[in-house]
Amino acid sequence: MRIGVVGGGIAGLRSAMLLERAGHQVTVFEARDRVGGRLLTVERGDGWYEGGGEWIDADHHRVLGLMREFGIAPERSSQWPGLVVCKGEFALEDSVWPDAAKDSEAVHLEAVRLIGEVNTGKDPGSDGDLGDFLDRVCQSERGRWWAEATSRSDEGDDTGRIGFRGWLRGYEHYLDREAGDMSLYRIGGGGGRLCALMAQRLADVRTGWEVSGIDPKTGGVDFYDHQPEVFDRVVVALPSLWAEFRVGMVEFTGAQMGRAIKVVLEFDRPWWKEKGWSGRMICDLPVQQTWDIGRGGLHALGCYICGDEAAKLGQDAVGAALESIVKIHPEASRGFLGGAVHDWPNEKGIDGAFPSIRQGEFEKWEQGRQPWEKLHFAGDWACDWIGFIEGALESAERVAAEIGPAPG
Repeated sequence: MRIGVVGGGIAGLRSAMLLERAGHQVTVFEARDRVGGRLLTVERGDGWYEGGGEWIDADHHRVLGLMREFGIAPERSSQWPGLVVCKGEFALEDSVWPDAAKDSEAVHLEAVRLIGEVNTGKDPGSDGDLGDFLDRVCQSERGRWWAEATSRSDEGDDTGRIGFRGWLRGYEHYLDREAGDMSLYRIGGGGGRLCALMAQRLADVRTGWEVSGIDPKTGGVDFYDHQPEVFDRVVVALPSLWAEFRVGMVEFTGAQMGRAIKVVLEFDRPWWKEKGWSGRMICDLPVQQTWDIGRGGLHALGCYICGDEAAKLGQDAVGAALESIVKIHPEASRGFLGGAVHDWPNEKGIDGAFPSIRQGEFEKWEQGRQPWEKLHFAGDWACDWIGFIEGALESAERVAAEIGPAPG
């Protein structure tokens, strides 16, 4: 069959690879002048950093397997446990203050209890937001802040915007993990470079082809600057909002994109290593979270800002991030070379960092990834590992199974 794949991110590229292996004729369309989507490797001098998706957890076996296909070794991170700063007091991630640790354990135990009820067929009740759940379970002010900070980091937005049932579904993935398994690896050489290698293996990848509409009944794909094409099947591998827009159905995915930005601060030397700090930190200042983002000789800290704070700062985030870090680490003001903002919520065609399930729309999300007429849906919203690179690859495997091998 002739198959069109709309979207040249890692979900679309992996779908195309698997479908070509199954004997299909596949064409990938990408609106930008590059493949990779939210996997963006940025070159800086002799080094680089990831402007988009970056971290691989220890149990993300699809990503690790894909790297092996290309002869790429994962880069192990040794930044955990990081520094935690709240109201001027310091702790480490693996030994936070007793009140915060108590509330963190209470959140975990209540989540485990509810997951057990759901898995035995009990009704989980109304689908409120994650923030309401944390308000109910946490007993201390600092414990509630810690629960917000860690959950916001995972979900890419303030917990008041995160559907509770979707969060609970995702939390189940974490139950068998050891401390430090999260964000254990990065893609060797960069995720953007991996996507470029994937594209090189495909027969027909067209960049600069922006889709204006997709017809589920006919398999027709319209473009702004090119003639329409018709396919036997179409794989829609777009972020949730743009998948809805391009097929002309509002909010069928049940997913939303998180308001998270990445800020990169470059320095003339790794001053954090000189003071015996890994660079990883979670704090109650606007910068929210930092880590050593530079690779290949680049001296840089990444800053992860989510939710209302990200929406407020926008392109002014470099100054705010540096000011926040200087309050805790005064030496950061010396040797600062410049910064960059990767404002994914305001990136056309993406509109956010990564997805979560909207409040009250869990069932819609479960149905939204099902095939519709001649359409199949891939992406990090259309999977159980929602919001992860692992999930994007999971969705590609599902799409390939739905379409099956070429006839004959």
